[in-house]
Amino acid sequence: MRTILRGAWVIAAATAAAGPAAAITTVPGVRVQTAASGVPRPTAIAVDARGGMWITSSGNYPLASDGVWFVPRPGARPRQVADGMSLALGLTWRRGVLYVAHVDPAGTSDADVARRRGRVVALGAWDGRRFRSRRVVLGGLPVGRHTIDNIVTGPDGMLYVGLGSVGDTRRSPSALSATVLRFHPAARRPVARVVARGLRNPYGLAFVPGTRHLVVTDNGRDDLGPSRPPDEVNLVDTSRPARAYGFPRCWGQGGTACRGTVPALVRTAPHASTDGVAVVRRFGRWGTSAFVASNGSALFSRPVTSVVQRVALTPAPGGYRARLTRFAWGFRRFDPLGMTSDSRGRVYLTLWRSGRIVLFTPR
Repeated sequence: MRTILRGAWVIAAATAAAGPAAAITTVPGVRVQTAASGVPRPTAIAVDARGGMWITSSGNYPLASDGVWFVPRPGARPRQVADGMSLALGLTWRRGVLYVAHVDPAGTSDADVARRRGRVVALGAWDGRRFRSRRVVLGGLPVGRHTIDNIVTGPDGMLYVGLGSVGDTRRSPSALSATVLRFHPAARRPVARVVARGLRNPYGLAFVPGTRHLVVTDNGRDDLGPSRPPDEVNLVDTSRPARAYGFPRCWGQGGTACRGTVPALVRTAPHASTDGVAVVRRFGRWGTSAFVASNGSALFSRPVTSVVQRVALTPAPGGYRARLTRFAWGFRRFDPLGMTSDSRGRVYLTLWRSGRIVLFTPR
């Protein structure tokens, strides 16, 4: 489940200087502050080499604010630099070009929804105020109940993007549905290749620095009641042929339905909408860690599931040993969503309802 497509929240734009993030509590040794505010419905974030924040904006219905917003430094006023991108849930920089994942068309009529397809758009020739070029590099991707999700640049220079399932529990006729895809954006005609399959809604993607290991969050199916299945944090070795992660038959219950599938690194709360992820080599006293944001359950309000958790990653044969611990809490319901990290190992989080970006820094 992902609640961003279900809530009907309207965020008023307001600008405030960077400062402490009220009501958010973290584990000891972490400083949390507001890096930006006044970004309508922020979904995903990428940070450039100068510390500028590039943020996608979208929700369950189209607004003029949908697209990409830019905040040049913490506390600066956000401004919209690209529009007309419905359900934009991911963006990444590669060689001076900003790639954005979204769906088209933007309408909400039954006919528009039936015609929706996922695509990746390249925004180039940034002149300090706007992008002077815009083109579709990958399109026609099957979407339905879930859409095209986050996009990241891999260590091989390829782009990796999550594509959710068409339905809650059924397999799509398209082999591209419920997968993580890889493609080369500079190819004359980019072709999407599957690097992981059987992921119902692979929302968040982040590489473990210095490796080809991709950490992927996944939202579990909705038809099994309030206590199952859990959401997942998975590991994809992008140097290997594509492997299956279970959807639609396996949701971690074991037995023949899960035979031959890759088990999750860790499992989070059922229906928590575990979405954004950021991975850093070191964060203060901790070693390699994945930080995951859960947007919160739309099925129940207790226990609270709108939280950020840390997954401690210890290298082990074939991958990592993983341990899930709490990291930050006190968020509004349906607020935590997108995550990323910068070159200094700091971690950023978008707050979808509040219209803010918060920054976590080790003390």
